[in-house]
Amino acid sequence: RESRRYELRAEMFKALSHPTRLLMLEKLRDRSWCVCELATEVGVEKSVASKHLSQLKSAGLIDDEKRGTQVEYRLVAPCVLDMAECTERATLENRRKRLQVGLET
Repeated sequence: RESRRYELRAEMFKALSHPTRLLMLEKLRDRSWCVCELATEVGVEKSVASKHLSQLKSAGLIDDEKRGTQVEYRLVAPCVLDMAECTERATLENRRKRLQVGLET
């Protein structure tokens, strides 16, 4: 079903649309984190971190695994960070070019 495919993509982009979630994904690129450590690392309350992680998990970008009494989260789609970096470079370059054209006229 084609429409479901685009719904899933929209859900993924929605999960990527918050700066804290992007920072969490960057942190999860290097290693697994429990919610309490990750919350401290990104500077938010544990409950806020849990909500963000829940959205990322629902979108399929991360997964979790119980380790003793803690749950550790890990990144399962590191390609989204590559895509974000590529898009950021292209967007900044485009903005720079538009600024130069505006200054030349």
